[in-house]
Amino acid sequence: MRKKAQSILEYLVLFIIVIASLVIMRYYLSNAFSGKMREGADSIGQGEVYRPGKTGISKNSVENR
Repeated sequence: MRKKAQSILEYLVLFIIVIASLVIMRYYLSNAFSGKMREGADSIGQGEVYRPGKTGISKNSVENR
């Protein structure tokens, strides 16, 4: 019975470590994805850089205010 409880505890610790690593990786992957999207949008924007709250989008152009 003691060995069974120990192996269950070991699996639980392993599971927690895997879940924690996935949560941490999600943060880094989302930042990398956002960076690539911004890089692509900036290259399409004819040299205009996206600035949150200051970039306006009209039908035919993107304007920085």
